[in-house]
Amino acid sequence: MKKLISLTALFVLSCAVFAAHHETREVSPGKVVTQAYATFSTGDNEAWSKLHTKDLQFTVVGNLPTSGTYSGTDAVIKGVFEKIPTLWRNFKLEEVERYVVGDTVFVLLAMTGDGLNTRSVHMFKVSNGKISSFTAFDDTGSMLAAMVN
Repeated sequence: MKKLISLTALFVLSCAVFAAHHETREVSPGKVVTQAYATFSTGDNEAWSKLHTKDLQFTVVGNLPTSGTYSGTDAVIKGVFEKIPTLWRNFKLEEVERYVVGDTVFVLLAMTGDGLNTRSVHMFKVSNGKISSFTAFDDTGSMLAAMVN
């Protein structure tokens, strides 16, 4: 009986240690968002894709050529990322402020490019260490005015 209690205690302790170890491996919502911006800024679409869930919902609010809701990373790359350099020359995003509330991350950004100097807010939902949804609240008036004809 003493051996059974000892083995049970050892098993429970092992499970607790394993669970704690597993939790520390998950990337925090803030860190995964930082990684997403880094891979976006370098154009590393493969690394960017790995930071997102397969069923990613990516929404750009407004009336821009990139506006709409895209499902999956391939759709985002084709519908948004590949269009950005053709629409806004020297497009850049720079983080100004960040707020993390549970699994949601809000980022205030400076958005610049040729003829473009404005702000934007991005909202991310992170699930199990990966971005599952994204919404961009852009200054569409400034972006439309700065678009390459």
